[in-house]
Amino acid sequence: MVDTPDKLCIICLRKLSSLLKADQFLWKKQIEEHVDRVYCEEIQQAKLNVNDEQKRKHHRGESSRTGGESAIQSIDNSDDKSLYNNPRLFIEYFLRGYCSLNSILTEHLVNHLVANDQLNDFTLSLFSSHTTSLKRLVINIKYLSRLQCHLFNQHPNIVELEIIFKDSNSNRTINMTNEVFYQHICPSLYSKFDDIYTIYGPFILHHKYPRSPAESRRPSLTNNPILRNLPNSSDEFSHHKLLHGIFSNLHPITIDRLKTLSLSHYKFFAATHSTAVRKHSLVDMSPLVKCSTSSSSTMTTPVNFIPMNLRLVLKFTNLTSLNLSSTDIKNPCFDIIIDSLQNLETFDLSSCRSIKLFNSLLKLSTKLKWLNLYNCCFHMQQNPSIMHILYQLKHLEYLDLSNDNTFNDHNNSRIDNDNDINQFLRDEYCLPRLKHLDISGQKTISSISLHRFLLKHTHLQFLGLFLTNEKYSSCIFDTNDSCYSKHRHYTYDLQHIQTSTITENDLILYEPYLVEALLRYRDRSGFVQKILYYVFFLTRSYHPTKQTRLIELILHVMSIHSNLQSVQMASTACIYNLTRTPIAERIHVKYLAQIVQATMNVMATFPNQQQLQKNCLLTLCSDRILHEPRFNFYLLATLVMHNLQNYMDLAIIQPGVAILSLLTTRLTINECTELGSTNNLKRLLQLMDQQVDRLQSMHINQNQQGLIGPTDETQQTLIDIDMTLNHPQQLTSDDTLRFCLSLLWNLTDENPIVCENFIQSMGLQLFQRLLHLFSSDTIVLTKIVGLLSNIAEVSHLKMYLYSIDIIPLMRKYINEAIIDVAFSAGGILAHLLYGQVDDEINVELCQQMRDAIVTWQHPHTNMVTYRTFKPFLPLLHCVRLPVVQLWAVWAIHHVCSTDRARYGRIIREEKIYDIMQKLNDDLISSECSDPLMVQLLKSILHLLKPHYSSRHRNSSAVAN
Repeated sequence: MVDTPDKLCIICLRKLSSLLKADQFLWKKQIEEHVDRVYCEEIQQAKLNVNDEQKRKHHRGESSRTGGESAIQSIDNSDDKSLYNNPRLFIEYFLRGYCSLNSILTEHLVNHLVANDQLNDFTLSLFSSHTTSLKRLVINIKYLSRLQCHLFNQHPNIVELEIIFKDSNSNRTINMTNEVFYQHICPSLYSKFDDIYTIYGPFILHHKYPRSPAESRRPSLTNNPILRNLPNSSDEFSHHKLLHGIFSNLHPITIDRLKTLSLSHYKFFAATHSTAVRKHSLVDMSPLVKCSTSSSSTMTTPVNFIPMNLRLVLKFTNLTSLNLSSTDIKNPCFDIIIDSLQNLETFDLSSCRSIKLFNSLLKLSTKLKWLNLYNCCFHMQQNPSIMHILYQLKHLEYLDLSNDNTFNDHNNSRIDNDNDINQFLRDEYCLPRLKHLDISGQKTISSISLHRFLLKHTHLQFLGLFLTNEKYSSCIFDTNDSCYSKHRHYTYDLQHIQTSTITENDLILYEPYLVEALLRYRDRSGFVQKILYYVFFLTRSYHPTKQTRLIELILHVMSIHSNLQSVQMASTACIYNLTRTPIAERIHVKYLAQIVQATMNVMATFPNQQQLQKNCLLTLCSDRILHEPRFNFYLLATLVMHNLQNYMDLAIIQPGVAILSLLTTRLTINECTELGSTNNLKRLLQLMDQQVDRLQSMHINQNQQGLIGPTDETQQTLIDIDMTLNHPQQLTSDDTLRFCLSLLWNLTDENPIVCENFIQSMGLQLFQRLLHLFSSDTIVLTKIVGLLSNIAEVSHLKMYLYSIDIIPLMRKYINEAIIDVAFSAGGILAHLLYGQVDDEINVELCQQMRDAIVTWQHPHTNMVTYRTFKPFLPLLHCVRLPVVQLWAVWAIHHVCSTDRARYGRIIREEKIYDIMQKLNDDLISSECSDPLMVQLLKSILHLLKPHYSSRHRNSSAVAN
């Protein structure tokens, strides 16, 4: 039920998102076809031009040149009209302005597209001025080109602009992109085809005609003219051109009114820029340099040049908030910014390692309220020191001086009460308006200085003390302390706690501070790893009280640091602790789905990291995680199978086969066919063979330990031979072997291709060995005979069963084994008998089968489920062998009496009720009808009649 406006908004955004995805798919497919057609026409025309030129040169006696030297023909603009002969798309109706969005709804829409990686040229075209109103804009340029930047000129009211550049590929060209990038980019519906062909054509053509690695390095080696003439690059997606396009197209009023600008992670001096682009990106700024605070020693480019995009930043003279975190900004560019933007109140310089001198901050002393200097380099700032500069910024309310020691720049961990930072904290007039101070990672902080600082700053709302050597812990935990405040938040380090002696009280006490640290430092990999280390040890033995909150934060951390192995290692270990039984029962299913998706991302990103794969498999090996949430089952199955192929570690194999045995119950037949390739089946059979050898060795060792008295080597050998020949050992299976058998049983169900692959992989020979070694293990027998019955259902494969002497074994099982084994054994015999001609039929076997079926007691639970009843249809019509009919009727009666609701759709589509009715009528009219058959048929008709026309969902066949 939708009970809040926010929930309704989310539902609407998801629906809108799905409509846009459908539109984008249709439009992109049409563009791909059009680009390919035009390109092939160009190649053909180029060939004709080359041939004509060769003929002319031949007549003149000149040498001819071949290759891709012919000029590409210009594109006829008349083709643009053909692009729009498409079915009506939702985006077209939206852009007609029937339901325009206000600034709040527009902001929600932009944020949703950014969060779901859906913002590209196609979706950006939604934000036309007559349908939307932009005031606060967040743009992730990950999948944007400069083609749609003109839209920003339609919005004069933008006051906040955040451009996300956190993309490792800042200068994206054909050779630097991958399939994921191509799947996300899409041109706008209203772009000219000339522009689409120029910007998107190279990506489309390289996607359609992928080169081998050798051809990519040496295009001239290929004999295919289409591959040889593929365009090499398109730099219209580069960060530099995108930012220039956005800034150049902003409305003049926006330039004047813009208050907030974020360019985090943008590289003004990117080394990946080509010489031409770099030259274009630098403009003469000599007059500004002369009047700025000078230091040219930190500049790698001439001092009288500055990046063009930085020059465009200087146009926003009314900015009050600027975020340049993790950029490569340098002195004197930093000084020029402060000289030009005199109204800054909020300044984020975190991780700006190229800034060495901070004197210019003094020019903002009367304005600056918020300053972030996390992970900045201060060792070159002398006379005055950085602390003396900060001391004069009297209006500061927020100050971040934290350092995660990633770079270890002149770090001295010895506590010195007389160093700059301790003197700064002890000063009576130190930043009197401060409400937020983060000094995490500052190893030299003394508790004395901290105490004096807190006494003078009673209104401090947050204090960051993570990764500091000495802590004034009484201000946090002791309510009688003069510095204690129940309204103040902290991040606190737990390095003084011995992980071997932690108690549940420790978890209750420190968990809020870990949550606070994870919330504040989720972008900082150095802090994150340490926080997760503590989370892991605290949750290893005890159940957290903030389980859901921790899971949310850890999943967010995993998405931020998706390519950082150390963070993923710690995150997956924590997720495993937080999803163990029984506390997994408290997790909402939506978080379970997110956990599976995040884990699959890790498995795909780090396929060769064994310990990381082990963490993922252990997390996923849970009935609830694999059964309740919805996710891409086949993708996870392929990732797990990849692990089984690559690793021999039992800690990977055991959870791997368990996960696959459960996943295959949710796969389609086609997906099972892909997963059940010969290569994969050979690996599974190899694992089973190794596991059986391991169990045999354990059995022999146990027997040897049970012998009384010493034995020499010869006597021991004779004992082993006697045990092998005269006392065949009976083994007890383990979970790994059972899961392997279940996996194979599920893969071969209703799947002739996988059954054939199983036979070709010598699976029958291994199963013959298993039948000998585990003849008393009913679980193993149930799974083995169940798989053999799948093979028996395939008419052209059941002959192979005779190679393992199948008839005597099955005759034994129908009388002596438990009902699960006896039922499957009877099915094998029924299918084998059905395939025999009259003179081959064993009458004694038929009678034995009937006598066995008469004695079977109907179980109360389902022994096996079916995708379809089609394998039974030939048996039901086998009038010449009544016992074959009897087994098929008994089987249908069994599944319908234990789980009849599951089979409503199958019964209706395959007309099972009509077949049963006809069979019943024929038996009644027959002179020698089988009373058991008549009884079963009447029961089936009674069971199915109320459900004959009902609608039920389809289900997968699984091995119970």
